Amino acid sequence: MFKRILLAEDDRASAQRVKNQLEHFGYNVITVGNGRQALDIILSEPVDLLITDVVMPEMDGVDLYLALKQDERTAHLPVIIITDKQMFKDSFATLGVDHFVPKASDIKMLLKKIHDIEKAGGAQAEFNEYRKILIGGADRGVLSRMQGLLQEYRGLVSVADNSMDLASKVFSMAPHIILLDVRMRDNALPSELVRSFRALNSFQNTRIIIYCSVPVDQAALDPSNLSVIEEEVSACIAAGANKYIGRFSPLTFIDILQKMEALSFGKEFAPST
Repeated sequence: MFKRILLAEDDRASAQRVKNQLEHFGYNVITVGNGRQALDIILSEPVDLLITDVVMPEMDGVDLYLALKQDERTAHLPVIIITDKQMFKDSFATLGVDHFVPKASDIKMLLKKIHDIEKAGGAQAEFNEYRKILIGGADRGVLSRMQGLLQEYRGLVSVADNSMDLASKVFSMAPHIILLDVRMRDNALPSELVRSFRALNSFQNTRIIIYCSVPVDQAALDPSNLSVIEEEVSACIAAGANKYIGRFSPLTFIDILQKMEALSFGKEFAPST
């Protein structure tokens, strides 16, 4: 039987409820409000099992899991993910997680999951590395196609068609890669978005890739469009964007990103299996 369980949950009421329920069944439960606190405890004290929410301040459940599995001292620790979202389940599954419980689940469901892990000796599937990718742009059709192409590859992929949603997801996801159109639906300047992200230390190493969703024939109808696009591309690069990859083409999109990943991270995208 597990002796010490660590619960990472930023909702204090939910955390206290789960703690009381598990302690009633004989478990010693420690609660923390974010992934950073959880990681500090795991590295300094014996913990038999981690139960973690996904969306938390300071360090989310994704980055917490990655940090644990990339450290040989903590790679063996079994993890249960608390989430109702299929997107999160699919993304964690590509990383090797196969233990999930929904939010506000019955204590019997959580206890069964804990007992199953205890019987299996804490074993989980093999850990796989992946990327968190955020795509911003004005054309919802292009966003959908880009997301569809990238979902064939290992990673959590999200989209935003306006600057407010983009900024919110940048801070909640902490993406490894931002793919940003040279125009946004609310007419926000992508270069200003890039500048604001680069001003924060936590996004200094985020790879920001600029693209254009305007079709060639549409741009040709109005030559002024070409000038505006060129000016904004230059402004984005000056603000700190890493690369401009031109107009989106589903035929070359993945090939371009594979080459850029090989240059920036030393690894190509790997299709999920």
